[in-house]
Amino acid sequence: MFHMKSIFYLIFIHWIVAIPQINLYFTDQVSENENYDEIGIRYNCIRLASNMDRKNFTRQISSYCMSESSLKFHIENDNSFQTFSFAKLAKMNITSEDLYFWSTPIDIIEQYQIYLLLNDSSLAEQIFYNCTLSRFGSMCQYEFYYYHESYSSLYEMIHEYYKQYYDKTTNLTCYTHLKCNRGYSPACLDWTEICDGKVDCLDGEYDEEHCWELDFNECKPNEYQCNNGLCIPNEFVKDDTTNFDCVDRSDELDTFDFIAEVTSSTEPAFRQDDTICRFSFVTNSCIRERESVLANSMFSIKDNNVSDECWSAYKCYFAIKTAEHPDITFNVINQECKTIIKDKCPDMLYVPNIPVFFGHIYTAYKKNELLHPLEIEPPYLCSNKSFYDDSLSLVLETLLNNTVCFKVSRFTSTGGVGVPSDTDRFHNPMDNIYQQIKGHHSIIDFPLHRCNESNFYQCRNSSKCISFHRLINGVTDCPYNDDENIYENTNPGLFAQVKHKYYKCQVTNKYIAQVELFDRDCDCGYEYDEYGFCEDKDRYDNFTRRTISFQTICDDFQELYPITIDGKNQTDETECEQWECDNIYTHCDKIWNCLDGKDEMNCDSSLPPLLNCSSDYRMCVKLNTSELTCLPINKVNDGILDCLGTTDERASGRPPYHDFDGGFYCQGQYLTPDYLCNGHGQCLYDEDEQFCQKNRSFEMYSSICADEYISFGSDAEKFLCDITREDKERTKYFKINGFNQSFENEVNGNQQIDVIPTDLLDNPRCHRGLDLRVWLNKSSDLNSTSTCLCPPSYYGNRCQYQNQRLSLSIRFHVSAQSRQILFAILIMLIDNTNQRIIHSYEQFTYSSMRDCKVKFNVYLVYSTRPKDMNKNYSIHIDIYEKISLEHRGSFIYPVEFLFLPVHRLAFIINIPSEDDYSCSDKKCLHGKCLNYFNTKETFCQCDQNWSGQYCDIPQNNCNCSSNSLCTGRASDNQSICICRKDYFGSKCYLRNRICNNSPCRNNGSCIPNDDFMLTKSQEYFCICPNGFSGIRCELINTQIDLIFDKDIHLSHSIFIHFIKIVPFDQTAVIIPETSPERSTTLQTISQATNSIRIYWSQPFHLMFIETLEKMYYLRDSP
Repeated sequence: MFHMKSIFYLIFIHWIVAIPQINLYFTDQVSENENYDEIGIRYNCIRLASNMDRKNFTRQISSYCMSESSLKFHIENDNSFQTFSFAKLAKMNITSEDLYFWSTPIDIIEQYQIYLLLNDSSLAEQIFYNCTLSRFGSMCQYEFYYYHESYSSLYEMIHEYYKQYYDKTTNLTCYTHLKCNRGYSPACLDWTEICDGKVDCLDGEYDEEHCWELDFNECKPNEYQCNNGLCIPNEFVKDDTTNFDCVDRSDELDTFDFIAEVTSSTEPAFRQDDTICRFSFVTNSCIRERESVLANSMFSIKDNNVSDECWSAYKCYFAIKTAEHPDITFNVINQECKTIIKDKCPDMLYVPNIPVFFGHIYTAYKKNELLHPLEIEPPYLCSNKSFYDDSLSLVLETLLNNTVCFKVSRFTSTGGVGVPSDTDRFHNPMDNIYQQIKGHHSIIDFPLHRCNESNFYQCRNSSKCISFHRLINGVTDCPYNDDENIYENTNPGLFAQVKHKYYKCQVTNKYIAQVELFDRDCDCGYEYDEYGFCEDKDRYDNFTRRTISFQTICDDFQELYPITIDGKNQTDETECEQWECDNIYTHCDKIWNCLDGKDEMNCDSSLPPLLNCSSDYRMCVKLNTSELTCLPINKVNDGILDCLGTTDERASGRPPYHDFDGGFYCQGQYLTPDYLCNGHGQCLYDEDEQFCQKNRSFEMYSSICADEYISFGSDAEKFLCDITREDKERTKYFKINGFNQSFENEVNGNQQIDVIPTDLLDNPRCHRGLDLRVWLNKSSDLNSTSTCLCPPSYYGNRCQYQNQRLSLSIRFHVSAQSRQILFAILIMLIDNTNQRIIHSYEQFTYSSMRDCKVKFNVYLVYSTRPKDMNKNYSIHIDIYEKISLEHRGSFIYPVEFLFLPVHRLAFIINIPSEDDYSCSDKKCLHGKCLNYFNTKETFCQCDQNWSGQYCDIPQNNCNCSSNSLCTGRASDNQSICICRKDYFGSKCYLRNRICNNSPCRNNGSCIPNDDFMLTKSQEYFCICPNGFSGIRCELINTQIDLIFDKDIHLSHSIFIHFIKIVPFDQTAVIIPETSPERSTTLQTISQATNSIRIYWSQPFHLMFIETLEKMYYLRDSP
């Protein structure tokens, strides 16, 4: 028997080494419905976490599933693969763990384990297919096109594919669950175009029909209201600039100009696929190509009375390429296309021939006005509805096709420079007009009788009213922009209510909107014009001008604005007599912080000096002789010019708030090296040419400082070429002697594997999904076809449809006594019917020791497409202890605003410390009444094999394993099982034995990672006892004993903050989130000894002790 098993392993040995492990989930056929797109059930899925490089901050669970039934493929047995019955596998001593590592589907593995446990004869003849190489599936019928033997894991293969992914397809993904005529194919509605404030449907206002309800949404005091009206926890605001919790990105205020496009080569995730990227007149989609596709579709609708030649010429005018004009230049536009427009087109016509704005406003052009060779002529706006008042600059009323037309006032638009593009000539001008008129557009179906409610604002001289949450948000909603200009002197009562949305400029005392902070525009105004500083323009300039920094004080560069103290102006550069100018922050930073330059002495030992000057001398090219010599230190910065380029008097020309040093200086200007010795004098007295060698033996075509010439230069030339202007670092970060702060680029061990076929990258068939080959019958002419595995955001045989879905972002908090408890989190989408149907669910393991800072991103989808608008839905969350399976608590969150196609919700859940939450107000026939922890509602927790609102509906027998917990059945009639620690699988029959070998040392507890989280380096984690840490609890923690003097007044508990200085590139524009690292613990002081003992696992450089009275004490690392 051993021999047979060994042979069987040899069959698999190459397969195991060569390709990733691919286990399909949910492979049992759940429906034979031909309209498979109408059900939202997971089928034939791979499951994995997204963006594992950020797993310590955000963890997203994704299932890539087949959207069409496998029955349509008519898959036949492929005799090239060996098959074994379960009975045969058992005789060969093959275990379920073996099948798992051999990429067998989970359902088959669990069936095999049931056979082994129960010796069920009905399963003895079930067939297992011995797939080899890159094939997988119940009959070895599937294969990824992206497979390559170099990949070590499924995650690596998928991650690498999306790193190289770029969706160039002209076939858009579409939201089809709303009646809407978006125009000629391929134009279609995108989910981001619903409730975006403009009508996109040509046949009605369907996409904005119920959106007014968002204006009446009220947030709780501990919540932040997104611009679209939805609410998120305050804790989530400005917490991660690359991941947004508001679908409109308004929670990360200073990243408004960030375009989170899917073309940025990342796998499907909330930040790309569940985010609105722009607010343009045509779309808000994050797919850049959508804008051009929609424009082409708009121009495909032509008036039958207009000739094709004329219409093509107008396309050319807007730089939209056609077969007639594939290459468009300004000469082509002005000489060919305008001539055709003049000769072949009507005097005035709609271009495009469909409404461009709000479903009823056309743009029209008169051909005799298209005269300017570069500028775009503003259009007429035409409509049969009233759409503006006197606040719009519209002139020259005329009529066209039963519409009244007004000419838009001229706006600045050059139509681009260089090669004309449709962006410059069509999209940008239309966006310009859209921004002008959108404030005049009323909210569709808004109940005007509610405008007098206390939380609504009536726009000035308009019937339009808006919710208070729309005030001071950086978006113009009122015709006169008065919603963004509310000030204390004009409306003190209203100003007091919205004052929290303002920032008060410290210099000018002006109030500006919070959204305008650090947006690269100066909104505060310039108080010190001569210095060009604006406090709200740049975050780091604001910090350095306002904050006393130990690292930059007394460095000979004035950065702080003067503060009057005792009648004297004090800055960061006053009273510096006792301050050492040569220190760890200034030494060898290429800037003279000391007047005599001693902080830059002996910095580059790799090259021999041009001249050996002692420490009391500095190199200098003499003003009168042009020779390189040594200048006595007492002549440096003495007010008398001795050296060419003013290299000895660097401080004399420095203005306040300057941010540079060095360079060749003459008569008020600094010259860069390329101006030195180039044959063209720049200085008034030709000092930049005075020291240059004459009569060279070769001809130069640029400065002597150029790389190709510098080796031939004299010592004086080499010296002055090296005196370059150096920009001072705007901020310097805390350093510790002996600590290497230098930044080195890390070599990524996971090099990109460029093995994906080019055609798959250039035109991905499955859009944001994964292309999968399906093998049919080896003997047929057509032996394979393709299907797609779609992420939760999409479905369809090509992932071409956008799914109705809930996108949840959840962070969990636990009490101190529960930190080491392992929890099973079950999140379900349920409805309010008597059946209490579970439409979809997700579950994962939570450990505060590992996940306390993690935000979990979870998708939930509806079991039918489209969702039933007559039902109410809720998110029900159950929390169980993983080891005992005891129920710790439940939470309920209603799903409101069902008209939203993608509903983003964000919660913070405090896991309860106790489980005493029973109730008696519900008659639960086969279950018990429980309270929800976050509301006053109650519910029935049903016994096994019972369901429904009152646990009165019998179910089929649960098929979870006997050592798991069966919590109900999902809409696909599959049992929902909560597995104990060390078990996994849909029915909890599979055992994860990674912890059997006790990899955690020093009595640490080994916890297997969830199966979707498994990678070669992430198979388990260890919960370490006090005093130990490390991946395997192999490190002994630092023991810190603090004894406090009796004179120090301390609270009963104190916060202890540990600061770790992390090296990073200090020239980077954005400071890494990890610099510096701060970790905090709350500790109780022994009243008897007035002391405390702490075990700390991480390295640190500083430790702050904070009392509850906000007193701080500093201690450096031991």
